[in-house]
Amino acid sequence: MSLQNIAILKNATPQQLEKAAAYNHSELFALNAITQGGEVQTRDGLTWAYRREPASVMVTFPCIKAEQARDHLDDMMNWFRSHNVKHAGCWSLDPPQTANLNVLLLARGFQPGWHPTWMALDLDKINTGHPTPANLKIFADNDISIQHIKDLPYANDGAVSIPLMKAHPDKAQRFIALLNGDIVAQASVLLTTGPYGTAGIYGVGVLPRVRNKGIGKAVTIAACLYAKEKGYRYAVLNATGDGKRIYEQIGFEWINDGHSWWIVNDRYITDPNSRKQVTIAEAIGLGDITLLNDMGKQFTPDELNMPLANRMTLLQIAAHCKQPASAEWLAQHGAAFTVLDAWDLGWKDRAAALLKAHPQEVNRQYGDFQTTLLHIAAERDDAALAELALQAKPDLTIKDAVYNGIALGWAQFLQRHDIASMIEEYQKNL
Repeated sequence: MSLQNIAILKNATPQQLEKAAAYNHSELFALNAITQGGEVQTRDGLTWAYRREPASVMVTFPCIKAEQARDHLDDMMNWFRSHNVKHAGCWSLDPPQTANLNVLLLARGFQPGWHPTWMALDLDKINTGHPTPANLKIFADNDISIQHIKDLPYANDGAVSIPLMKAHPDKAQRFIALLNGDIVAQASVLLTTGPYGTAGIYGVGVLPRVRNKGIGKAVTIAACLYAKEKGYRYAVLNATGDGKRIYEQIGFEWINDGHSWWIVNDRYITDPNSRKQVTIAEAIGLGDITLLNDMGKQFTPDELNMPLANRMTLLQIAAHCKQPASAEWLAQHGAAFTVLDAWDLGWKDRAAALLKAHPQEVNRQYGDFQTTLLHIAAERDDAALAELALQAKPDLTIKDAVYNGIALGWAQFLQRHDIASMIEEYQKNL
């Protein structure tokens, strides 16, 4: 692909680079869907890419007018139901380009997700001076099957899919790293054009046994240099986990964090929120006390405590949306709160009092991950929450339901050294 007569992004501001990252991700999701027999649906300011097998959807950076948002999102959710979609994600910039997007999605069955970390690299400033193993070889290849390679991240279903790479070799290129003749790492690049045309870096994965040798940086650099040779000025990506530090060493700079929300099951189909539940969830998330007072007589305490389709209670929505007035209204009308709810609402004294009165609550397991207060403290790096939990004498053998890890294991893996030390000290004194 020659860029002589094609526009790409040059001399960009951080805001333009953030939009470029969103545009590149949107193109990725759309091309992945189309090349795998799916489709792209659009409404005014709302787009989602649908993959058929298995049925999944990515909603890309909604920018809906306020007066249309509820109707468009309801239409989208009905479309999901009609296609039996059991896995969906929605990505957004920060702040979202759709007013109150967080509240509107939670009320309809999405649950909060992680925060994407948008980064960008001026390819004229790439740092290639990193040591690598002498026998490391990196080459471009869109054909070799790597699905059989155990423990290689993104080997089974890479961010840039095999059908996309085969259908659009001019836009998508994968790089593979060999060490002693064995495939040990990969990375892919997706090239977009237009006012926000950039090189998107995806699916950087290294086998655990050869990490910390510079291989991840090397395969990422290869993808970036390929883009530079094609005439591109910028590369963009979403950093996860420990990746941010590695990408910074190459020259990537943080632009901003984003938002994501997810549907990971079919509860929104089998047990959807009623219109009444959607309305009160929105009022809770928006802090609309006037509407809550108008609706109050329509709900019993049991109904106020009933989990929604995303398994969040109304009080958890109040906490997540930082609406203490809504939470107070719920509590006054019979809604119960957990230690974590109180903590997240800033009710630290109430959290401590609840735990003192009911010390077994320290072992409550929350959400789909079934994590305890100590797991959550480690995840958030919240030493104060960890201290509160340890005062209630928690069961340190409880494991989460996804990673099968105890709280100390989470603290050690996430390098929460202070919290790990607190747990270890508690163990010594048992």
